Amino acid sequence: MKETRDKVLLLVDWDNIFYSIFDSFGPDKLDLDKRFERLTIWVKKEVGELWGGFGFVFAPGHLNSYHRQICDQAGLKIMICPKRQIDDGTEDTVDETIIWFGLLMVKHPEVGYLCLVSGDQDYVSLLERTKAEGVKIALAVPTINSLSTNKALIRYVDRHPITNKKMIIRLDKPI
Repeated sequence: MKETRDKVLLLVDWDNIFYSIFDSFGPDKLDLDKRFERLTIWVKKEVGELWGGFGFVFAPGHLNSYHRQICDQAGLKIMICPKRQIDDGTEDTVDETIIWFGLLMVKHPEVGYLCLVSGDQDYVSLLERTKAEGVKIALAVPTINSLSTNKALIRYVDRHPITNKKMIIRLDKPI
């Protein structure tokens, strides 16, 4: 039986989503559980079924138990990305880990879509190489302010086959 490339690889940049929403709404209106629920409903309705039935959240080691529980309830597997020791301190490894994992997974024969949850232009190389693999791209932007100033990621987003609209959701819209 031939496998089809119709599953969605969902990759979430935790710091990008958390701090963008925190900065926009403050601690009392984060509603991450509702935002993740809205995200997964949108992905299922507009893009397709999640590969393996879940998405992946890439987070630093200090992710607290409450936020871990929210991710788990949303069907998101947590991938902890420890800080790297460098001469003058530490450096974040989330972006490079997402890029590495994404490039590995877009080669899977069932993955036909990549949905990135971030507005960070550091992912341009991931999206370029994803396109080269023939995988379509959807984007979930935590807030309009989290989208890099040159909106570099939007040019890689594919259009929905029925509505012809770019497959983009903003998670800062009212819940």
